[in-house]
Amino acid sequence: MISKLDIVKDKKFQQWVCDTKPCYMCTVVNGFQNFSQIQFHHLQGKYRLGAMIRQDSKGIPLCFPCHNLFTKRGERLVWEEIGVDPGIYADELWDEWQERKK
Repeated sequence: MISKLDIVKDKKFQQWVCDTKPCYMCTVVNGFQNFSQIQFHHLQGKYRLGAMIRQDSKGIPLCFPCHNLFTKRGERLVWEEIGVDPGIYADELWDEWQERKK
């Protein structure tokens, strides 16, 4: 069973990611930093604690078009196509946020 203590919720972290980080997909796939229309995307699949439990510590910035692509095509398929594990970047963002809070 998952305890509420295991679930990370941090709206300030989400806002910081959206305000300061470019779209991860645009950066990885297209090689440019897109800061337009950034939304916080909670990683799905193996990064979730349960069926509908979203971890704020497992999120990345995506622009609206990339976020929409995930909705239409499916997150797992998109990550497999580009050969990237987004969890690594999500962990880096969370670690950076934790350091900034000290």
